[in-house]
Amino acid sequence: MGGQLSLYAACANAKVGACVDFYGIHPNVKPDLDSLEAPALGFFTETDRSVTLDVARRLESDLSDAGKHVELAIFEGSDHGCFSDTRHQVYHAAYAKQCWERMMRFFNQYLSVGGG
Repeated sequence: MGGQLSLYAACANAKVGACVDFYGIHPNVKPDLDSLEAPALGFFTETDRSVTLDVARRLESDLSDAGKHVELAIFEGSDHGCFSDTRHQVYHAAYAKQCWERMMRFFNQYLSVGGG
């Protein structure tokens, strides 16, 4: 749900400069994608049963169709929570590292420190 809340907050607040969604889609939360001004980056996993690839691709398509900047990364052979080192049964160190590096590049590209 945390990833979906990130997207929801970015849709609700134009001051959000960039949004990163970690495998988050909530069936009862419908962000107003038309209001989104921030670029969005989404991380999803191939074998996630709660947020399937179809659901992730639909979000990507909906954002793209709304004219929003969206980037999506799919981590093959991994499951929901693969970035969490406290969830040893699904944690994937190499994917977590890739995710962190890509997220930091994304933030550095779209956010300025000190508002300047």
